[in-house]
Amino acid sequence: MVMHVDTALTREAAAQAGESLYETRLKSILEPSHNGKLVAIYISTKEFFVGESLIEASNRLRERHSQAGPGEIYIRGIGTRAVIHAHTPRVTRVRLERL
Repeated sequence: MVMHVDTALTREAAAQAGESLYETRLKSILEPSHNGKLVAIYISTKEFFVGESLIEASNRLRERHSQAGPGEIYIRGIGTRAVIHAHTPRVTRVRLERL
């Protein structure tokens, strides 16, 4: 039996879950001391990893969760309303808006 996953829906669900975690749990911890950096959130455990770049934050997460797959990771800018549309392993679009 072959299962087909709608990756667009998976990404959307991950974005909603990740943004909710950021707003309710992480924003008060990370802002303003880490503004301008990025945070990678492993959604299932709610662990987060901060980096100066998308690669650095992602690598820190992957060191601990190497098997993380689509829909399990959310990455956003700290102190910005960042929208990152990514298709592993390449980023397709990044838009940052200063608050």
